[in-house]
Amino acid sequence: MDLLTVQETAAMLKLSEGTVRRHITAGRLPTVRIGRLIHIHCEAVERFLEPVTSELWEPITADDPLWNIVGIIDDDGPTDMAENHDYYLAEAYMDLHMNNSGPKREVDAARRDAQGADGV
Repeated sequence: MDLLTVQETAAMLKLSEGTVRRHITAGRLPTVRIGRLIHIHCEAVERFLEPVTSELWEPITADDPLWNIVGIIDDDGPTDMAENHDYYLAEAYMDLHMNNSGPKREVDAARRDAQGADGV
């Protein structure tokens, strides 16, 4: 019954001590507590290194119930960004390249006119 410390286990697995501790916390690496110290059985490290078999998962097929949720969310139409894309680009350009006089007011007026024409 050989026991390894977290540091020895990390060196053996070529992982950081923090990563080994995360595996311990997640239950993937069982430990033995002796006093305040945590130790890992060599056999547990060997089992940890064994490859996971592909029997644990199955590919999703067309008859899987998961496909029933596709399209379940209603689309409420275009978002504000989709409707006002050009306005927002022009506004960003104006903020970066123009002072806050004249041209920005013209863009705002054009937006108000467009909203009035659409009935928004």
